[in-house]
Amino acid sequence: MSDSFMAQIDIDNVLQVKRLFDERVDAARRTLADSVALRAVPPCADDPVSKDAVVVFQPKVDALRKTHSDYVNELIEARNRLVKAVEEYGLTEDENAASFAGSSGLQYRGPHVTR
Repeated sequence: MSDSFMAQIDIDNVLQVKRLFDERVDAARRTLADSVALRAVPPCADDPVSKDAVVVFQPKVDALRKTHSDYVNELIEARNRLVKAVEEYGLTEDENAASFAGSSGLQYRGPHVTR
């Protein structure tokens, strides 16, 4: 992730950071879905060189797709850890708006319990 995405996560911004992770996960999933057609790259032409090229390029394409898939999974795991932090802070989605407004008025309410 870029340096601009690195941040100190605390009770005041955890919901904002979770939202950023949600956006990154959604974008990464869309990119991976858009690459489904690359699971079987066809030859450019009906000649021996093009057919041989598929044999060489397909494993490279597959490796790139796997790397991206692994990245998506890492983002999901990080986001899930943030969800746990939100629950531990005792925040609710209703408090999300206050978080985005830059308010530091969120109060720790202990572990998430039914309210």
